Amino acid sequence: MNANEMDQFQFPSEAEGFNELIREFSPSGQLVAVIGVRPDKTYTYTIYFWDTTDYEYSGAGWAPGGRGGIFSDLDTAVSEAKIELLARSRHGKI
Repeated sequence: MNANEMDQFQFPSEAEGFNELIREFSPSGQLVAVIGVRPDKTYTYTIYFWDTTDYEYSGAGWAPGGRGGIFSDLDTAVSEAKIELLARSRHGKI
């Protein structure tokens, strides 16, 4: 993965149901957590991972890889997203 491909990550806010506020990449750069606010003013996050398995067919390398919970404050959503990014990176999932 190169910097241009990372910059091309487009968060599908309509599909995920929340507006992006913060984006955090894992140390490897192969996972991204998008943290945001839902229409009901609660906070959540979702994880995407870099996967080129079907790249020749889909033309996309970023795939959804998990969702966070619902949080009443942004700080907790950010903290939980960072914990998941580090945990997945350490356990060899990505």
